[in-house]
Amino acid sequence: MITEAPQDARPTRIPDETPATVGRGATRPRPSRSVPVLMALCAALIAFNAWWYWRDTRDVASTAAIEAMMNRQQYARAESSLRERLRRSSRDVEARLLLARTLGAGGDTIGCARQLHEVPAWSPEKPEAVFREGQSYLMADRAKDAEACWLGLVEDDPLHPTPPEILGAASQQLLGLYATENRWEDAARVIWETYDRAGPDDRLALLSMRVKSELERIAPEAAMPILERYVAADPTDWEALRARARAEIALGRKEDAERDFRACIAGRPEDARAWRDYLSMLHDLGDEAAWAALLAKVPASAADEPEIWRFRGLAKEKVGDWAGAAADYRKALELNPYVMASQYRLAMMEERQGDRTAAAEHRKAADSLREARGALRVAFGQMLIAQEAAEKNQQSTPDLPTAMRRLGAICGTLGFGRLQEAFNMLADRS
Repeated sequence: MITEAPQDARPTRIPDETPATVGRGATRPRPSRSVPVLMALCAALIAFNAWWYWRDTRDVASTAAIEAMMNRQQYARAESSLRERLRRSSRDVEARLLLARTLGAGGDTIGCARQLHEVPAWSPEKPEAVFREGQSYLMADRAKDAEACWLGLVEDDPLHPTPPEILGAASQQLLGLYATENRWEDAARVIWETYDRAGPDDRLALLSMRVKSELERIAPEAAMPILERYVAADPTDWEALRARARAEIALGRKEDAERDFRACIAGRPEDARAWRDYLSMLHDLGDEAAWAALLAKVPASAADEPEIWRFRGLAKEKVGDWAGAAADYRKALELNPYVMASQYRLAMMEERQGDRTAAAEHRKAADSLREARGALRVAFGQMLIAQEAAEKNQQSTPDLPTAMRRLGAICGTLGFGRLQEAFNMLADRS
């Protein structure tokens, strides 16, 4: 059945998709802005590519020309040319070394060190680059960074052996640094690292250096200006700060030394040597209250430091705890049996507890250490005289082998067993 549509129904009008183009008020098409923008972008891209091509294909100064610039002290021009060479090839070792030289000549020692650090490990120039890197850091008074460079050369690495001449130079630099900072324990380790790889002609000199480290010290007046520079250049160099604190004690600057020791302990609380030195200062100054308060705060990380146990024994001795003090002194001697003070204090505690036999044994050990310490300088002097005579093909009394064995025996009494063994081996060979 077909029905009629309602009378008010109108056919649906589909609107035009485009606006009217004629008549009053009609919308006119706007000109597009995308074409000029696209053209500008294309022009910029062409220009950028042209510049990029020109930059990568233009001539760069040769190394000979750059060295000529450096000879004329045209460091800015030389640096610009070298950086361009390295931009094109970061593995250009020659350019890297020249850039380091250029920066160093211009006074930028830190920049020089950083460029030397970038020399690749596969380069034959790497060992010398590391050595020079350390020198550059030390010129900038960055002792901690210099030490890290030289230690890497001294420590034995079979895959990357250090050439003998660079090994010797790095060892000498480290020993000079350790002497300034009064770090003789670290100096001994470097001497033995070097000794194991040194030739026969260098070994007696290294052994002599090891003995001298037990006999000689740099005056605090001479070390202080250097240490001040080290700390100013790197306030986190805790070894330099600890060394400065010890120098300040020697110069009577207690407040400055306390400030530096507190900074060392706050910055590196696990460092047993900082606690030891701070306690030694307070004990030597007779500041018992501060000494006892600090001793109570010593962390477990200092458990292997013999002097800490000796201080604990002294604290117990002061309150009449003889047995506790003796136990602490025994622990100190277990860690290092060649400390005369600990041997002597233990002998006293054993006497007070009635053990005269043990007391006599430890007092004898203390006396032996005292006598050996006094004889060390004389024996070392005799060995040097015999060495000089042997080099001149002259006779001396004692002769060199005898002098070395005598010095070695004294070293053995003092606990330097490796020194005794090394002196005896050299005596046998000579």
